[in-house]
Amino acid sequence: MGKTSSITAETLAPIWVNRGIPTQKVADMLGIERTTLSWKRSELGIAPRAKGRVPKASEDTFRRMWLAGVNVREMVEFFGYRHKQAIHKRRDRLGLPPRPMGSKGKSITLAQFHEQEIARRMSAQAGGQKIRAAGGEDRSKMWS
Repeated sequence: MGKTSSITAETLAPIWVNRGIPTQKVADMLGIERTTLSWKRSELGIAPRAKGRVPKASEDTFRRMWLAGVNVREMVEFFGYRHKQAIHKRRDRLGLPPRPMGSKGKSITLAQFHEQEIARRMSAQAGGQKIRAAGGEDRSKMWS
């Protein structure tokens, strides 16, 4: 009997669905080769992992960045995507509204977003007093 005989769907499935654990690491954890893992997964009837990159940030972060008006190219870089179309697909998946027509050039930088986030947290700690980001502009309602 080989190492794979002790691997069951009950032991593999919970590890397999966690896309945060790379396939090679799953194989290492089970003491088998990556190709053997693929074969065993198929033999046990476990579906292949979804294609695509694991998002680097939560949906909440994406939502806040999109609604704040962060530049799409900067979002592509921040989230580790290759194309800006990935940002639009994720926006659609999350049910977020498209940016208004004629809003080109009105986006904010990632640095400005971080300033807003710091201001938001400081405001929450200060008991709800409004604190504006650098430059004195309140951009929180920019896209609504």
